[in-house]
Amino acid sequence: MSESFKETTILEKANAQGGIKKVLIFSKISGPGIWLTLAALSAGSLIGSLGLGQWLGTEALWVQASAMLLGIFSLWAVSQISLNTQQSLFSLMKNEWNPSLAWWFAGSALVTNFAWCMPQFRFGAEITGSILFPPLDNKGGKIGVAFVLLCLSIFLSFWYERSGLHSKLFQWILRLILFSLIGCLGVSVCMLIPGSGLSFSSIFSGFLPDLNNLTNTSPRFEALLSQTGEFRSFWEENLVSRQKELILITFSSTLGVNLLFSLPLLLLGRGWRRDHNQFAKFNLFLGLFIPFVLCSSCLTILSAVAHQKMIHSLNEEVSVNTKYSESETIRNLLKERIIFEIGEEQFQSLPPFQQDEKIESLSKPNYILAHLVSQSDTQKWIHYLSDSGKEPVKYLLGIVVLLISFSTIVILMVLNGHLICEILGKPHKGAPFQTGSLLLAVSSIGPFVWSDQDAWVADPSYFLSLAIIPYILLSFLLMLNSKELLGRQYPQGIKGFSLNVGVCLSFLLLGSCSFYLVWNHTWGSFPIGQVLVTLIGILVLIGYFSLKNKKLAQRLKGLEVRLDRVDQLKNK
Repeated sequence: MSESFKETTILEKANAQGGIKKVLIFSKISGPGIWLTLAALSAGSLIGSLGLGQWLGTEALWVQASAMLLGIFSLWAVSQISLNTQQSLFSLMKNEWNPSLAWWFAGSALVTNFAWCMPQFRFGAEITGSILFPPLDNKGGKIGVAFVLLCLSIFLSFWYERSGLHSKLFQWILRLILFSLIGCLGVSVCMLIPGSGLSFSSIFSGFLPDLNNLTNTSPRFEALLSQTGEFRSFWEENLVSRQKELILITFSSTLGVNLLFSLPLLLLGRGWRRDHNQFAKFNLFLGLFIPFVLCSSCLTILSAVAHQKMIHSLNEEVSVNTKYSESETIRNLLKERIIFEIGEEQFQSLPPFQQDEKIESLSKPNYILAHLVSQSDTQKWIHYLSDSGKEPVKYLLGIVVLLISFSTIVILMVLNGHLICEILGKPHKGAPFQTGSLLLAVSSIGPFVWSDQDAWVADPSYFLSLAIIPYILLSFLLMLNSKELLGRQYPQGIKGFSLNVGVCLSFLLLGSCSFYLVWNHTWGSFPIGQVLVTLIGILVLIGYFSLKNKKLAQRLKGLEVRLDRVDQLKNK
């Protein structure tokens, strides 16, 4: 009996039961929700959670939770479209909707896979050396860890396409990784919350969206800001600016275009059909939304606890004579603070040693704020949390980061194998699938070749994929309600209304946020974001009219054939 037939039998039994029994029966089927969760819980999501916890504490819990909820509606729409048409999004867009958008969508997903995969090797290698196994805390050790991660990821990704025992083991390994992540994070939170001063009321209220976070500094900085005197406005402006940027970037990038592109391939690859529609929705909420929110929320809460310990530690450690030179980012920020006080022209007129003296003369609150405004460091975050006598926390969080890195690499290899097969029009198995998976092996050398990979790889690829989001989400909304595509299967009734409302909100909120970030993105003085959005818009219009003309030509050709047949019948 095939796996697809077994699942169909289970679904029929579940639909006949209803209620809690239905949910329990659904839980016997392994859907792609867990895979998407492990892909979404990447190094980028980790940094976003740490940044939100550092800047806003538990007030920021709503950011990733609400972004994923909106993303769930988009994924729900994608599953409805694909399962009802039995076509992938790429195939449907290329042949029936907009070929230009389809190819840009595929290209963005491919670039995103590489951009997401690359930092995982660095994170996994650094955490293993600095936290879990100190003898590997050197360049050779890090390369060795990255190589091991790559080999294990390739090994498991090849298991995915096999049937029988290998496929089941692959799914159980992913489940084990996810349960381990939830367990390690849950235990860490339970160990650290009692002495942190955080209340459960503040945690639960943090899930309520608060747009004041975009315009006002968090109360957690008030004690430091009050000590900066007349230069408080400088630090408030920097805090609000970076706080706003962090919220918008984290909100818009919680769900990537690669996951939107890949979901139909995972569904159709398992032989799912219309009968799986209800379960697909269930799996997205239970397998993706709940685990992701649990893990990201725990990371944010732990970061909020670490922030408190960080301020206490910096008060004791920061030396106004030496600490400013530890980081170029911190030094540049302190330099901006001096320029704010005396002006650009006067500062540049000073010789270098006097510029250093000016920076060294700043008070300790300025140095602490400069440290806090700078980018989060995962290793320091773990050490701050373990300094309170909770030594096991250090190893638990080290395991968390390593599992996040490893699982993300494995899932992205699987998704990239599907993507390459889809682009080439090949069966999703064998050599084409394995070649697509192995392409991501190239990303393993990135962290060890490019010292500034964020500037040359991560940032461009991020905005390249972000630029397509508004167009893609709008297409989902239109395709979902297209009778030409879905026929009688287009969403109707209360379920259809709720799905349309969710997808519409997703387009308005996620789409507008993405559009804002890309439109205001520049390379120096060149408005690259505006050019990119305009270029995509032009290509989408070209794709729309070219496909429309192609369909019209096909209809005219069909009409001509019919007329020729009529003429032949008359002549007879």
